[in-house]
Amino acid sequence: MTSRQIRLDDVMGRVVRDTDGRPVGRLFEVRGEERDGEMVVVEYHLGPHAWLERIGFSLRRFAGADTAGHVHKLPWDRVDVSDPAHPVCRR
Repeated sequence: MTSRQIRLDDVMGRVVRDTDGRPVGRLFEVRGEERDGEMVVVEYHLGPHAWLERIGFSLRRFAGADTAGHVHKLPWDRVDVSDPAHPVCRR
């Protein structure tokens, strides 16, 4: 298996589009895990609630209710970042 290194700064904040070119959401958060001594991306989080998650703000904690909304989460293998300026969501 080959791996590819990308700079997360190059993809953060980019609009992820589907294969038809329609916007899916803006990429604001990445979840990673350590595997065999390396950090690997396991999930991408998109949308405005992912942005709030990124800055550490929780509406749930602030308002004391379940108002945090939905973070659109995509597994690593559903997002093609081979062109970091134009990430694509595979179906």
